[in-house]
Amino acid sequence: MQTAHYKSSKPGDKKCILGSFEERKNVYSFNYNDGVVMVENDSGLFQSNFINKKLAKPYKFGMVIGSGTRGQTYLYWSGNCLFQMAISYFTQTDSWVNSPGNPEDFADFARPIEKNCLSCHGSYVKLISDPQKKYEEFDHNQIVYGINCEKCHGAGGRHVDFHTQNPAEKNAKFIVNAAKLSHRQQLDACAVCHSGISNEMTSPYGFQTGNTIYHKPEIVTDSIFQPDVHGNQYGLLVKSKCFRVSGTITCSTCHNTHNQQRGDNAIFSQRCMSCHSEAKNNFCKMAPELGKENLVSNCIDCHMPTRESQVLNVKVYGEVKHKPAVLRTHQIAVYPEDTKKMMQFMHPSGGKK
Repeated sequence: MQTAHYKSSKPGDKKCILGSFEERKNVYSFNYNDGVVMVENDSGLFQSNFINKKLAKPYKFGMVIGSGTRGQTYLYWSGNCLFQMAISYFTQTDSWVNSPGNPEDFADFARPIEKNCLSCHGSYVKLISDPQKKYEEFDHNQIVYGINCEKCHGAGGRHVDFHTQNPAEKNAKFIVNAAKLSHRQQLDACAVCHSGISNEMTSPYGFQTGNTIYHKPEIVTDSIFQPDVHGNQYGLLVKSKCFRVSGTITCSTCHNTHNQQRGDNAIFSQRCMSCHSEAKNNFCKMAPELGKENLVSNCIDCHMPTRESQVLNVKVYGEVKHKPAVLRTHQIAVYPEDTKKMMQFMHPSGGKK
C-alpha cells in the first residue's frame, strides 16, 4: 500500500491532493488578469478559472491521478465523462503548475480522459457503452482506484468462494502465480502499461495477467528510445545487452512490486551484481578507479542514468523556462559522459582514492 503503483489514482479528497489550498499558495496565474484558484468550501474542492479578475465556472476535483513521486494531475466529472483539470501539482517545486501539454496563456479544462488512462492508473472502471456519445462514459460507482492485488493476480473473491466450496482442491483457481507464467507473459503483464502509447499493442482495458500484448517490443516506435513518463520502458529494456544475453530477465528481476524501493540504488545495484561478479569475470571495469565499495552501493547512476523528460515538462508560475521532471532510462548500457560525472563526483580533486 506504500508503493507508487497503489497510489497511482485516488478519489478527489483533500487528504489525497498534495497541492495547497492555503491563501497565496492556491493560485496559478497565466497573467495579471487570468488564472486558476484552488478553492475549498462546504461543497468540496474546486479549480475556478478567473478571467479579467472575475471567477468563472468552478470545476470540482473528482479524481487524483499520479502517486506524487513526480506530481499529480486531477480529473473532474461532467455527467459520466471525465476531463483533465487545467492545473496540476509538481512535486519538484512543491507548487501548482499548468498541466503538461496545455496552452500557456489560458486554462484548458477540455481534455477528455479515455478508458486506457484509467486502466493503467487504476484496477477497474466500468465503461458505459454508448456509440452515439462523443466521449467515453464511466460508472461513478464502479471504480477501483490504484493498482491493487487483483489487478495482477486475478479475482480474489472467486478464488475464496471456489476453495471454500471445494476444500479438497489443492490447485489454486482464479489466482495467477506470476512465477508459473512464461517469460513473455511475465514481461507483458508489466509492458501493457509500460510500453508507451502505441497502436501496435492491445488495449490495457480488459487486459488480464497471462494475456499477451500482441506486438513486438523490438520494433522501434515513437517512444522506444525516450525514457519518459509514458515512454517505452519495456522497449528500452529489451534493447539492453543484459536482457538479450541473459534470456531470463523480466521486470521483476529488478523490481519487487510489493515493496517501496524507489531511490534505493544499493538494492538495485545488488541485483545487477547477482549476474556481474568478479568470479564470473564480468565485474565493472571501473572498479579500480571508482572503488568496489562505491559500486556495491550504486552502479545505477552510470548504467541507467537519469534524463530530463520531454513530456512531463511543466510551466511553473513566475519562471520563464519550462521545468522538466527527471526520469531514469531503462536501457542498461555504458554511458561514458555519465561515468565521467560519477568519477568527478567521487574524486573531485582528480587524484586517486
